Amino acid sequence: MCRNALLLEYRKHRQRLAKREQLELVREMIAAREIAQHCRSNNRTYSELRELEAMDNGRPLSFVQRIFLENRYIFEAIAKHVRTAELLTDVRVNPTLEQLQVGKCNLRPETLRRLTEYVLESEYCGWVHIYTDASKSPDGQCGIGVYDETNDVRIAVQLKLDTSIMTAETLAIKVAMQHIADRSIHRAVLLTDSQAACTFLKKNRQSRYRNAVANEILELARTFQVTIQWIPGHVEVTGNTIADDLSRAALANGTERLENDIFVHDAISYFEERQAPKINKWYQEYIRLKGKSLKQLCGEENREADSAQSYCAL
Repeated sequence: MCRNALLLEYRKHRQRLAKREQLELVREMIAAREIAQHCRSNNRTYSELRELEAMDNGRPLSFVQRIFLENRYIFEAIAKHVRTAELLTDVRVNPTLEQLQVGKCNLRPETLRRLTEYVLESEYCGWVHIYTDASKSPDGQCGIGVYDETNDVRIAVQLKLDTSIMTAETLAIKVAMQHIADRSIHRAVLLTDSQAACTFLKKNRQSRYRNAVANEILELARTFQVTIQWIPGHVEVTGNTIADDLSRAALANGTERLENDIFVHDAISYFEERQAPKINKWYQEYIRLKGKSLKQLCGEENREADSAQSYCAL
């Protein structure tokens, strides 16, 4: 076989390997999504996956079983869905301010600050005011802050597992609710600048099959007569600013780390981020080889001759 033909065959071989690697990556993502859904549903398939190590019968593992065992700590952290007997629509969750008739972006920060302070001084006068916030570092680490303004209590913790900012904001609300339960605080308003978290909780009120984290928050809110209220963020409301500072401080090394739940989208993001370098490598190799003529390939002969000869020896 002439050197040019050998080089061409070698390049085709590398292209086949790249395509095979892409299929493996896609297969793993599909398996991860499937497993994550089983974990959230807490169904029979999830129970069988959890029993794998205990069985230890020497039988070869399926692809799905292997993916589960290799990433067990991620899958088991996914918040389960629970079935409940009743709805929780009596719990007040407000993703908006009734007094805010236009979009937040259409008002100056000073106007939003005054509006928020008016609501707190009128509608929630005499209530315990508790602010929550979350921050996310460039490397994905999340910190949460809780500021009980009435009792001057400050909480800053770092989440052990990375999550989306929406999940982190929801977990900050959960930590605040646990603070309320520990101190038996009644008639509190929990103030968050995350409309996504508020919308998530409000939606869960209306279902008997709900996320376990949302269920815990809503049950405690009912027990202790807590209202969850959205407020505009970063408009210099003092309590919100302190909660934001606490969440950022929680990202520092040495901060207490909290064992936390994650949601399905967090688990999927974990796999996507883990696969990103492999996918990028495959894509770069594929586009480099795709469409090259024999003349172009032969023009690279001198640079790749050694590699081609090594392939021939396999």
